[in-house]
Amino acid sequence: MPDAEIRRGLQARSGAEVADVEMPVFWVECKHHRQVNIRAALRQAVEAAPQGRIPIAVTKDDGAAPIVTLGLDDFLEFVGEWWTRRER
Repeated sequence: MPDAEIRRGLQARSGAEVADVEMPVFWVECKHHRQVNIRAALRQAVEAAPQGRIPIAVTKDDGAAPIVTLGLDDFLEFVGEWWTRRER
């Protein structure tokens, strides 16, 4: 997303949900702990994501590389788009 405006989300004071990272297409929930509960992080993203935004969780356990988690339906949609656009 080279030309996209991507920035850190700010916690809403009005009670409205905001993503941890503001960007097109995705609703990003970020977590960092000794051992992150990946399912809970993704569930939080799914529950907060507005219509039309793809919920993802970016999580990082202490001393480990970050990972991205998304639902199977969203993943299969990405794979399907990639498959139809790939160079043959």
